Amino acid sequence: MSDYEHECRIRDYYASELDQHRPGELLIARENSPTGTSVRADMKTIDRNNTIRIWEFKIRAGHSALGQILVYVAMTRRAQAMTHRTGEHNPLIRGVIAAFDFHPTIIETVETLNLNIELVTLPPVLALAGAIPANLPPVSIPSIPALDSKFAGPHITDHTPKGI
Repeated sequence: MSDYEHECRIRDYYASELDQHRPGELLIARENSPTGTSVRADMKTIDRNNTIRIWEFKIRAGHSALGQILVYVAMTRRAQAMTHRTGEHNPLIRGVIAAFDFHPTIIETVETLNLNIELVTLPPVLALAGAIPANLPPVSIPSIPALDSKFAGPHITDHTPKGI
């Protein structure tokens, strides 16, 4: 299975549980193309404040993810400007990159240039939706020794106070 197929499965699962991950945000579309373009963002949502979010899902977000989301947001804003009349309130359009891991320079670039792009770290459990082996830290399971039979039995004293 290719990274694209994994990413689509993760996006679809995230979208199916959007209300749990992003309360108050509604799904508008998956595989959304702004009018008059051939570019296709992974997902489009809107929140209670009328903020539209254009999403790009990645397993590990690198430089190409940043380029993609910048193009998707620009094309969406251009399409919106062409369809809205002068004087109408245009909703805010924000880009979102959702990934399990981000290349450090992506985080620094978004913050330094104030790109108004959200970086959403996906919960590790979503890796299972994309059939991606999870790189979760090992779980330490305590070892509980078996009780020796000589300690079990009627000679165990009940220390509950009388009259309770």
